[in-house]
Amino acid sequence: MAVANGGTVTAAGDSRDQLKANCSPEKPTILSLPYQLAGRSALFRCTYEDQVGYTVALRQQVASGTVVGMNANAIHKPIECLGFKKIQENIADAKIAANGRKLSILITSTGNSHPLLYGPSYLTLRPYTNRMYQMCSKWRLVISLRHAEEQMRQRGTSFLTGSGAVFSHEEFTPFTVCMANPNLESVLAVHPGRYLAKPVGGSMGDKMQLVKIRRDHVREDLLNFLTNSEFQKMSSAQVIMQQYIERPLVADKRKFDLRVYMLVVNPKRARTDPSGCTEDCEMGYFVFMHPGFVRLSSLPYNAASPDLAVHLTNQSVQAKQTRTFGQLKEVTTWFPDELNDYFNKRHRLRDRDWAKRELYPKIGALLGYVSAVFRYFLDDRDCPSNAFRILGVDFLIDDELRVYLLEFNAYPAWGCQTSVLAALKPSLWREAVCLSSEVAIRFRSRLPVAEQHLVTRQDFGLVFSSEEPELARRNIAKIYK
Repeated sequence: MAVANGGTVTAAGDSRDQLKANCSPEKPTILSLPYQLAGRSALFRCTYEDQVGYTVALRQQVASGTVVGMNANAIHKPIECLGFKKIQENIADAKIAANGRKLSILITSTGNSHPLLYGPSYLTLRPYTNRMYQMCSKWRLVISLRHAEEQMRQRGTSFLTGSGAVFSHEEFTPFTVCMANPNLESVLAVHPGRYLAKPVGGSMGDKMQLVKIRRDHVREDLLNFLTNSEFQKMSSAQVIMQQYIERPLVADKRKFDLRVYMLVVNPKRARTDPSGCTEDCEMGYFVFMHPGFVRLSSLPYNAASPDLAVHLTNQSVQAKQTRTFGQLKEVTTWFPDELNDYFNKRHRLRDRDWAKRELYPKIGALLGYVSAVFRYFLDDRDCPSNAFRILGVDFLIDDELRVYLLEFNAYPAWGCQTSVLAALKPSLWREAVCLSSEVAIRFRSRLPVAEQHLVTRQDFGLVFSSEEPELARRNIAKIYK
């Protein structure tokens, strides 16, 4: 049904403009929970009703916890609300082929392409691709950044700061060296101090250990470390030493870091040549950032403490190292706005709303930079269908407010041990499913994909767009003077 301004109305009589107004947050915040699924899915149906197809019910398990570690309802519910009609696998091929203009959703238990149901008419969750190893391995991340930046320098395409200087990963990554480095002793002699030793592919704080390296006693300190660690049983190529940030910014006297999320959407569409024939596919590349949550240690920060629970905010480490974690776990996670309010109330920082106005925009700019540099690793060229995935990314801030990227996690934990996580993670997945569906539809329809056009977007912010590659460059130049 049309309305005077050219919009549409729903069966309930709400105009598209009314629905948009209902979905607007009351005040600007970093994170607006819960995700307004009912209102935003109604907007989606109003806008794209003729392009919404089916969700395929496979004979095998669909979107189970074995894939994403999240309750399947967090994925199935938004698909249903968006208007995708459930059909059985045995009739899907014919049904969808007859409705080629529509997008259908297929989420398998493995993330692999279905042998028959694939192509630009399908959207699928692909948690991991092999090329992602180059950024999810803690050592390959550093090597890949160095290599990519050298290539950009040779081509004259380096990112520039606001003052015109070349922007580099050295601005936002701690100094890191691999234990297999043949010049390890001399390198550490030039960079003495405390390090965090960790496996290149480790997770949940596994095997991490603090190591102190003295300039004139490098060999002795290395031998003492290896003698008393599990790393002596591992190949040196599988162990890195990352410089420890000894003066982190603290909140409530405790060390904290930030777990944010990257949503990567690779939409596809048929390529059309001038004669009108279609061949192959065009692929888009869009990356969004979700503010995530704040992870805090359960114990006051003390740089000299040997207790890993003081130094590592990971929930797994906290649970293993702190006997009273069961009673303390609620204080180990904050919403981003709680961090912003904490610094406002304590008047510890020069600028009010620092986290909202500076910290999270800077993290967004850094993720835009990494998305540009690592496009080769994140572009899902091997999947013939529209695909999306969510990565976890960890950041740390020092007491001079410098932001450090610590690592990427292709399989972030989706457990909801605290009330913050229980409120945030299902909401995040609902928005990710809705947003990925909308991006795929807009790209297939050759409609612009930008924040102002995305009716399902609430907490995710666009940090890289294949339609506007300069977005990431502008953000770096704006944030880094």
